[in-house]
Amino acid sequence: MKPSLLCIPCTVNAALDVALKATSDPDLVREILLEVLRWLPTAFEEDTPPNILHSQVCRITQKIAGVRDPFKHIKALSNETALKIYPSLCETFESIKDDVEALRFCLKTSIIGNMMDFEVHGHHFSLKNLESRFKDYLKEPLVIDDTDKLGEEISRRKKILYLADNAGEIVFDKLAAKCLKERWGCGVTMVVKGGPVLNDATLEDVEHIGLGEACDKIITTGDDTIGIVMSRVSEEFKQALKDSDIVISKGQGNLESLTGLEKNIGKPVCYVLRVKCEVVGRNLGVPKDSNVVKLIRFHNFQKLY
Repeated sequence: MKPSLLCIPCTVNAALDVALKATSDPDLVREILLEVLRWLPTAFEEDTPPNILHSQVCRITQKIAGVRDPFKHIKALSNETALKIYPSLCETFESIKDDVEALRFCLKTSIIGNMMDFEVHGHHFSLKNLESRFKDYLKEPLVIDDTDKLGEEISRRKKILYLADNAGEIVFDKLAAKCLKERWGCGVTMVVKGGPVLNDATLEDVEHIGLGEACDKIITTGDDTIGIVMSRVSEEFKQALKDSDIVISKGQGNLESLTGLEKNIGKPVCYVLRVKCEVVGRNLGVPKDSNVVKLIRFHNFQKLY
């Protein structure tokens, strides 16, 4: 996905936010911001996708501040907050008799989890209010709702490659994986990042929330880049993508990196996300703050990896 002019202030804002999470030293914060501003014009000339822009912000911050994981504390807090909500959601899930409705409920909870972003310009989220507002969030509609179509696909295509996004959010992805396995008989391979980048989930978060209880396999991208960049991912990821029947792609970063490549992937891709910026909203044809389950069907395989 190509960057928009709106990606410029978003990237600079992200740089300030990440820098302040990494260090309280104003001189280091200044150095990080100036380095980002030096690099940004060339990145835009090269049509660098938004997910790469923010990934590079993280790398610049990590290098200058000497902090590997600026979001470590907030990721742990996100996981703990989500885990408090998880048992009641499991009870609701178990009470839903219709399999499609159960899937829709679980995807909606995972979309609420996708609201856990802390550096998207113009997106405001309060972790401390998540539990009290969760029922209200569940009442919000899916502006794009391809759950029925996804159900049709997974009724006959059982190997799911599930691309996770943020820490905390993966607690609700755990519920979605539980639904896919128990109600639909799917095998689920969950993918997290190979290293810290923003608040994206890593193997440390996987262990924290017991994600393996709901999945057949957990792998990483082999990379610490937001989204999926095929030139950087591991051979293990490439093989898992090749072996899968359906890809479920969570969040904006994965959408930004996969948009336009669905035909090359050669199998259905289902985007599940909260739209947190106007650029992604325009790409999907929906307003900001929309909840989306969008299935893209392509079955003619053209080699991507």
